[in-house]
Amino acid sequence: MTQLGWLIDLDKCTGCDSCTIACKSENNTRPLTSPTPSKNGRGVLPDHVSYRWVVKQEAGVYPLPRLTFTTSACNHCEHPGCLASCPKADVNDPHNENNAIFKRADDGIVLINQNVCIGCRNCIHACPYGAPQFNSSTELVEKCTFCIHRLYDSSGQRTNFQPACVTTCVGNALHLVEDFDPNLAGQNAPTGFADPSYTVPSTRFATGSP
Repeated sequence: MTQLGWLIDLDKCTGCDSCTIACKSENNTRPLTSPTPSKNGRGVLPDHVSYRWVVKQEAGVYPLPRLTFTTSACNHCEHPGCLASCPKADVNDPHNENNAIFKRADDGIVLINQNVCIGCRNCIHACPYGAPQFNSSTELVEKCTFCIHRLYDSSGQRTNFQPACVTTCVGNALHLVEDFDPNLAGQNAPTGFADPSYTVPSTRFATGSP
């Protein structure tokens, strides 16, 4: 099985959030909304769904403080914690598209079947990377699909397109890896990235990559 993956150049990510905006635009995810009154007269928190986001962390000490940026999304893991926790998925048959969460046999993309998902949110708690997102409008869970609709045409043939986030990244920090090596899972990961041994994420990090 070929595994698609991500290569993220930590030196080139500027925290501009172009990838976040491109992802929301491409996938038409639930936007950030203004607080609205609830029945008890108190406001409710803004609600949104984002398949990709930028983690911004403070580092360094005075007089040399700095910010670090890491673009983040679903890592389409070799052993997805979301799939293992899903009551509507069979871990012994992870490629079965009738599972609420399944891993495609051809390219390793992990998808959520919206027709089977029951919105229990087990996957949200199980994912160490925060990828699954609860949509309070549909009451189902969504996440990054690797822009599968861009990667393949209607007949299932591979196109020349790449995920919207990759195409839009102004710093050339985000790359699609066609045949990801699981032995490189989490390589050069920044502070705060979950232990790759948990799920073997299809993401590696680099500095100064082309």
